[in-house]
Amino acid sequence: RVENWLHPFASIAAGRGAGQLAQSLFAFGAGGLLGTGLGQGHSILIGFAAKSDFILATAGEELGLVGLSALFLLYALLVARGLRSGLAVRDPFGRLLAVGLAAILGLQVFVIAGGVTDLIPLTGMAMPFLAQGGSSVVTNWVIVALLIRLSDSARTPRPVRGEPGVVAPPGTASAAGKDTV
Repeated sequence: RVENWLHPFASIAAGRGAGQLAQSLFAFGAGGLLGTGLGQGHSILIGFAAKSDFILATAGEELGLVGLSALFLLYALLVARGLRSGLAVRDPFGRLLAVGLAAILGLQVFVIAGGVTDLIPLTGMAMPFLAQGGSSVVTNWVIVALLIRLSDSARTPRPVRGEPGVVAPPGTASAAGKDTV
């Protein structure tokens, strides 16, 4: 993988044809600024692009730089909202969980986009919500569900002491059975 990362066009020079990384770079180049249009890409040349991280190359070819930028903005919005809800959660475990889950999504997108665009070596991970990997899709939807639940708990107003249904903390007069009026 590292050798392929360092020299993505070496297989072409050796007469073996373009490898997957070279094909993905050609796909990004063919997409240009506005792309070739939905369904007009040639992802069959990349191999198993729909089931791997190379689905991003297909999206780059069909949507172009503008569409890919919009896609990355959607991922950034999801990560930013996850981090924001993590900062708003009151309990420390929920805060760490939300920030960690948002960081997982952000790191996953960064590693895959960096690998497909030849910035870093490929990892073989599936692109969140785009690739066809079964367990990856389920895991990413669980992450989103947990982030939504944590965001909901962050927005729930704090209970006011003295309201009906609010349990007093242990060691206070109300908890010991001495009701004060």
